[in-house]
Amino acid sequence: MKSSKLTLAVVATLAIATLCMAGCKKDPGYRKVTGTVTMDGQPLEGAMLMFYPQVSDGEGGGGKTDAQGKYEVTSSRAQEGGTGLLPGDYKVTVIKTEEIVDEDQQAFDKGEITYDELQERKAKKGAYAKSERPKQLTPAKFASMTNTPLTITVTNDPAQNVFDFNLDE
Repeated sequence: MKSSKLTLAVVATLAIATLCMAGCKKDPGYRKVTGTVTMDGQPLEGAMLMFYPQVSDGEGGGGKTDAQGKYEVTSSRAQEGGTGLLPGDYKVTVIKTEEIVDEDQQAFDKGEITYDELQERKAKKGAYAKSERPKQLTPAKFASMTNTPLTITVTNDPAQNVFDFNLDE
């Protein structure tokens, strides 16, 4: 009788330990990083932010601002649940370029021309047609990892991981 109680206790302990191990995931260490980007006192929509770790084996991340200039960082390991960044120091680049409008593509998207007509227009322009380079709308110093003055330190304290950037020169 004592043997069956002991066996039952061992089995119950193992079952609880197994359930806890299956349900208790290890914290991967990523911390939510958010903020707002402004330029000339206005929210900057459509800007791309890149976060570069200052340790050689670190992971970077990036984000894009919405209409209110707000962003949230996704790590380079997003497919593994990497929303945010690991604690540490980062350099930050911010760049926004003007949008180049492809009138032929717009006409196709609006249903004004067929797919075949779109392809004909592209073929007439040729494979080596000059493509426009979009104009950079943010100051150049914020676009280069070596020149950017923007740095952050991500901590384990969520209240400390909100970083606002004003891109006025």
